[in-house]
Amino acid sequence: MNEKLQFFVDHLEVINKLYEKDVILSVLDGDKVVQGFLLPPGIPSQFEVGSVFHDPSGMLDTVLAKGVAKHNHLPKDVMGFPVEGNLIPIKDGGQVVGCIICSYSVEGKEQIREIASEFQSSIQQIDSSIQDVITGVESLFTMLTDMNQMTTDVEQDVNKAADVVGEISSNASHSNILALNASIEAARSGEAGRGFAVVATEMGKLAKDSSNSATEIKTTLSAIVNHLDAITNSIKEANGVAKSYMESISSIQSILEKTISVANELKNDVKL
Repeated sequence: MNEKLQFFVDHLEVINKLYEKDVILSVLDGDKVVQGFLLPPGIPSQFEVGSVFHDPSGMLDTVLAKGVAKHNHLPKDVMGFPVEGNLIPIKDGGQVVGCIICSYSVEGKEQIREIASEFQSSIQQIDSSIQDVITGVESLFTMLTDMNQMTTDVEQDVNKAADVVGEISSNASHSNILALNASIEAARSGEAGRGFAVVATEMGKLAKDSSNSATEIKTTLSAIVNHLDAITNSIKEANGVAKSYMESISSIQSILEKTISVANELKNDVKL
């Protein structure tokens, strides 16, 4: 083995003490053959001295070919857990004779990143659902406004109908008076006015029936107006509730936007 490679293999314990956290140290020669390694307690060995180190990223080839240090990340399927670290070329007489790799587990980091990503996705789904609710409340607000206008129009029509009924009632009253006068005149005319008296009596009955019908219609219209007033008040209250919900939902949406921003920053902070 090259003397410099042997030096690093012999001093892996010392190199390990330079780091504050548990690291994985590996010494490889120019053919990517493992010459020595040091693993933290509890981490099973994924390679042996004399075995060829497998680097699917191709970063090790670059370090050995160009003699420049690189930072790399290896997925979980290489060592059983995700790691990242530095690959530093070992040179002897200006020639690259091997590489020392100092890496550490980033499993917790990846878990945080996944949680942040899932959290961001969940918040975005909630935000989308709230946007649907906002759209629904806006539609409800519009419908309530239209209903309020319709009840106002109906109430105006009912009031016009009540005016017409009032005129009918007034005409019935006048007709009743005329019928009464006609009956008096018929009685004064004796036998000659008997037929006219029958007509006058029927006119009186018709006037009375018209007056009674007008009174009933007026009562019904008055009840309709009261119901419309109640509906109008309910719609106004519903409008107030819808407006309050809109303000609350907008406030929640604003908080969610900030939360999404924080989740995105968290995901970026732990980005590998």
